[in-house]
Formats: sequence, structure tokens, C-alpha cells
Amino acid sequence: MATITKRGSSFKITVSLGYGADGRQIRKTTTFKPPQNVTDKKAEKLARAFAVEFEKDCQGRTSLNENMRFNDLVTWYFANYAPNKLKPVTIYTYEGQLKSHIQPTFGNVKLKDFSAAKLTKFFGEVELSPATCKKLFTILESVFTQAVKIGFLRESPCKNVILPKQEKTKKKSLTDIQTKELLKMIEEYSQLNTILKVLLYTGARSGEILGLKWENIDFDKHLIHITQTLAYIKGKRFLQTPKTKTSVRYIGMSASLEKILLEHKQEQDKIKGFVGASYVYPEMVFATSTGNYVDRSFTNRQFKKLIKDTDFSFASLHTLRHCNATILINSGIDLKIVSEHLGHSGVSVTADIYTDVLSSTKQKVADLVALNLE
Repeated sequence: MATITKRGSSFKITVSLGYGADGRQIRKTTTFKPPQNVTDKKAEKLARAFAVEFEKDCQGRTSLNENMRFNDLVTWYFANYAPNKLKPVTIYTYEGQLKSHIQPTFGNVKLKDFSAAKLTKFFGEVELSPATCKKLFTILESVFTQAVKIGFLRESPCKNVILPKQEKTKKKSLTDIQTKELLKMIEEYSQLNTILKVLLYTGARSGEILGLKWENIDFDKHLIHITQTLAYIKGKRFLQTPKTKTSVRYIGMSASLEKILLEHKQEQDKIKGFVGASYVYPEMVFATSTGNYVDRSFTNRQFKKLIKDTDFSFASLHTLRHCNATILINSGIDLKIVSEHLGHSGVSVTADIYTDVLSSTKQKVADLVALNLE
């Protein structure tokens, strides 16, 4: 209930709205000045009526902590929301991006002073790529969405923000000739070559492949079960659940891929026998000579070194995923099946990424129809 204090000919009205993230009580105050020539009793009655409306107005507004500064909101976000909803790698990324690009500019800005216009101006002037601006905006959206849900703001200032236009970049893949050339280069056994072959044959993400355990490979049913991915933060490697719920999936295993994996298992068992009990993670499909997790960045550098003087030196481990997807789409596999195979969150994601490949496939379909009609 509002508190009414008479001060001379006017009334001070105070409304308590609970406590903020910093533990301090939130109060809203206003002053009511009754009309002239009214009795004291009438003035008090008018003040009480005004206080009721003022309290309703305050409670109707969800901006309960609009004077909170952005730095304090970020602290609240990473203390209360992030640990329960985000993966450790995502938290690490969000913290780094906010600290580097957002907090230097907006750290001391009060929440009530944010607006779509202000954020649009920031993204339009900051010297970052449109892709980076999009990533930063996604982080800000998450932070402000939680501010609205918890009651610090009435609505998110991210609504209606205009971001710099992103130019569509064609996802580079390997041509059929380049793929065959690569396969010749990695024909002999080595762990690196096995990793590259598995990436090509499955289309899985590199973290998913490096996070595979032998229990995830069913040689009887010819399936690979993707249930975890290898993550990396500040020199520490660990397994975590995959990128999205749909990333947990089964991938078919061809006879060729089965042969590749069985050969690798045989070679790895020799190393385990030599190293003995000190082999750290015997359950992992891919491991260092001492059984530790394989470093993804180092693996990518090894790959780049291998293809240095080729006409596909642009490739990375992720390119092999695109190569797999391109083969499937060009082979006429239904896009929904391709999307599920890749572990995308939806068909629209796959369609957006592989727009050029799909356009090329549509042209092939049109040419095929014309060939049969003419």
C-alpha cells in the first residue's frame, strides 16, 4: 500500500515495489498538490485517490529496476540465468563478447536509457563485421529478454533494432575432383586421416567427432550415436551435450566407414597396450598418444598443413561437413532428411545455409524435365 505524507499544502506519495537484484528496496515517489480552496478533509481524500492510481500505475509497469545500470544487469544475468540455461562454452563466449564490445560503451548506461535507436546507431558505427554485429545482437537480446521476464524492464530495447546488412557468402565446399584428390592424400592410415575421413563420411561437426566414445558406435546396427561434443575453455577440454537438442542423433555408418573405424580401433588398441593404465581416456574414439582429448585447433592446423599447396587450401575441418551436405543435396536426398542428418534445429536452417546448392539442384531438375519433354 502507498504511504502518504503531508508536506505543507501538498502530499508526498511513496510506493514500495519490492527489492532489486542488488538487494535494495525499490521505491517510487511522487507529489500530489490538491486544488486550491478545498477543505483539508477533501484534500486528504483526493490524495488517497491519487495514491491508489499512482500505485496501480507503478505496479502495472514492469520496469521495476529501470535505474539499474547495464553492468549490474550483466552481473545478474551471469549469476542467475546463465548457469542454469547456457552451456559453459556459451557463457565463456558471451562474457568475452560483452566485455570486449558492449560494456565499454554501455556498461554505465541505465536500463531506462536504452532504446532501439541507440542500439541501431551503435551497430551502424562500430567497426565490426555485420556477422559479428549479428552475434553481439543475439547476446544482447538474450540479456534484455531476461531483464523483461524478471521485471527490470517493460520491454526489450532490442525490438526493432536495425543491424548492418549481411552479404550472403557462398559456403565453400569441395568439388568432386577435389574430394577424390583429398581422399587419395589421406588413403594411408593415421589418426588425422581417420578423423578427416569420418568427417567426410558423416557430415558431423568436428567437436562431435572428437567427442565420440566407442560406446557411441554400434557396429552391429551400423549406426553412430552423437550424444556429446568436445568443448574447450581456457586450456581445459571437456565433454558436453551437443549444440542443440536436434544435434543428438543417429548417423548411418557405411561398410567403408565401418572398415575405417575398425582399422583405427585396432591401431589404437596397440597404443593402449603399450601405454597401459596411464592411458587417460580409453573410451574415446580419438585420443592423443597418452589417451588425452584431441585438440581441435591443432587438428585443423594439421589439416591446413596437409592441403597447403592444393587448389582447395581454403578448406577447414568444417568444410568437410559442407562437402557431405552438398553431396546429399545434389544426390536428391530430401532436405528434411539432410537437416536431420546434420543435426540442424530445423529445415529452414539447412535451406538458408545451402541456398546456392539448392538453386543449382533446382536447375538440374528443370533441365532433366526439359530433356525428357523435348
